[in-house]
Amino acid sequence: MFKTERISALKPELEAIVGTGNVRTEEAEILMYSYDAGMARARPEVVINFTAADQVAPVVKVLHRAGVPFLPRLAGTNLSGGTIPLKGGAVLNLSRLKKIRQIDTAARLALVEPGVVNLELQKALEPYGYFYAPDPASQKVCTIGGNIGENAGGPLCLKYGVTSDNVEKLELVTPEGEVKTWSYRDPGPDLMSLMVGSEGTLCIVTHAWLKILPIPRHIKTSSAAFKSMDDAMSAVTRIIGDGIVPRALEAMDAVSLDAALNGKESPFPSGTEAVLIIELDGADAVKVKREFEDVKKICEHSKCAAFRVAADEAERDLLWSARKGAYPAMARLAPDVLVEDGVVPRPRLPEALRQTREILSKYKLTAGLLFHAGDGNLHPNIVFDRRDIQEVKRVKKAGYEILKSCIGLGGTISGEHGIGVEKRVAMNWLYGRAELDFFRKIKDAFDPAGLANPDKILPVASDARAEGPPEGLAERASLSPEARTVVDELRLRARSGARTAVTGLGTRLKADKLMEGTKPLDLKSLRGRAVIDRENLTARAEAGLPLEEFRAQLKDAGLNLELPDLKGSVGGLIASKVFPGIRDVLLGLEIVTADGELLELGGRTVKNVAGYDAVKLFCGSMGAYGVIIAATFALTAGARRQHAAFEEPAGWDAFEPDEYHRRLKRALDPGNLLNPWLYREPAAGGKDL
Repeated sequence: MFKTERISALKPELEAIVGTGNVRTEEAEILMYSYDAGMARARPEVVINFTAADQVAPVVKVLHRAGVPFLPRLAGTNLSGGTIPLKGGAVLNLSRLKKIRQIDTAARLALVEPGVVNLELQKALEPYGYFYAPDPASQKVCTIGGNIGENAGGPLCLKYGVTSDNVEKLELVTPEGEVKTWSYRDPGPDLMSLMVGSEGTLCIVTHAWLKILPIPRHIKTSSAAFKSMDDAMSAVTRIIGDGIVPRALEAMDAVSLDAALNGKESPFPSGTEAVLIIELDGADAVKVKREFEDVKKICEHSKCAAFRVAADEAERDLLWSARKGAYPAMARLAPDVLVEDGVVPRPRLPEALRQTREILSKYKLTAGLLFHAGDGNLHPNIVFDRRDIQEVKRVKKAGYEILKSCIGLGGTISGEHGIGVEKRVAMNWLYGRAELDFFRKIKDAFDPAGLANPDKILPVASDARAEGPPEGLAERASLSPEARTVVDELRLRARSGARTAVTGLGTRLKADKLMEGTKPLDLKSLRGRAVIDRENLTARAEAGLPLEEFRAQLKDAGLNLELPDLKGSVGGLIASKVFPGIRDVLLGLEIVTADGELLELGGRTVKNVAGYDAVKLFCGSMGAYGVIIAATFALTAGARRQHAAFEEPAGWDAFEPDEYHRRLKRALDPGNLLNPWLYREPAAGGKDL
């Protein structure tokens, strides 16, 4: 039947769930939901409005049964075309689901519906003396559900983490209409964190339990003006390298500043080319003051032209309104703005800025440069007029070249704006075919019918590769001879169908669980010296390296890994997830799949939302989805924080696979070759999977 007919046939059933008048097919409604804050456009067939969270699952079941594509939508502020219905179907409008269900200060949690506006949550928390850390520049209008879909960040994420670091638990609806509640603390692979940043392609969030924090007793805000961007970046590098972790460390160039001031007199010296906004907070006034003085000295040493301290809340608000208002201010300069979202390792930020300016000059474009300087996240705001076809072509070419330059500097193509449709082709430049196939298997496991926000994130046939894939792990010099031996052995076993029991130091391997017919794979040899990047505050450690040895090497370099005292190897601690918080310091993984493919997931940047967060999925995977060869961690400089005494949970291995764990296992290891006992069905006589 024709598309219009399929919706007409479903309308009575849908209206019985959401109410008469909430299934909209009028032309005006269709047009309103055919675009978002990105550049792409596509028409839905129907817009379905929800008035209660429990309506979502029944509606999804109806659509799934009828084979109608669907996508969740809230404020539509995403910048990558993530809520454009590329295959028609239904837009699920969740914006009316905006109740704050509970604020529990004792548990430090807020339970909210997806349509709650970020700033409204902040206002609701303030009387209790609490705040929610992720604070995107669009927080006046963006929603919690949208923030979860994109894994949004904001200025405060430098110290407090992005959205995934601040979500405790999610209630969600799967693409088939099942209701699930997952937490990153659940035994087994971390399904919850995989959902964050999945842009509606794996699930629809209906409730979220968010971590809330006490408002710091002391907050000091300052601005530092520089005559050159290089000088400003020098200050940023030294601040982070000295172990100071600001609440926020933001930067804007002269173009952005002039647009934000909108004709008002500038408070900064003539010739200012870059401004840093630096904010420190804490409970200890003496420590905050000492760090503030250190920051001031660093800025002065980096040729700061003017260092100003916000005297009161009004002056502090003025600084932040300039920073957060810079994007809409740029929109006043031209009808349209393209916002890029590349990330590079922090020490490479000056080079990324130079290359970005060269690209903009090459294509004769005007842009304001805004960036989260503390985490290497660059936002060029390119102004243009979409009615000028030639200018649009130049803008798109410039955007792609900027992303390629970030990749070339060891970075990624998105730190907080997602991939959507507009960066799909760029995924080809960031990942090899093996990694993209791995992501597709994840998508297929959760959405075998391909109905949930189809053709987003992952390249489709029309997104042809512009050049060869990135260098494979097998060709990387960093792969040690011991690691190559492990890879070769797994490839041999895959060809013969031999089953493997993955072992490390043996601290968590239960001998009685070893199934007959498995062959141990000992990873203790993977304990080469860690590769420490002092400037970037990251380190790569092989999976067999004992955590105690890793810590000792970091200590010699004056660095720390913020984990409690744990016994075991690096890979074993990730795979067992005895400490769920390990995900917060984990940036990248090098994996060997059951069939011997080498994958590099994540990277060396502190923000990365390019593709599904498979790095966190491997936390608690217990070797059943792939073998961890090496891991890259975020580090801190200076003194190590005091961690509460930690005892491993008695039932850390009490893992009963969910249906979606099993789907992933079937997709990623169809032969059940890795640690096979984890996915056997005892009730079915030991049948696999």
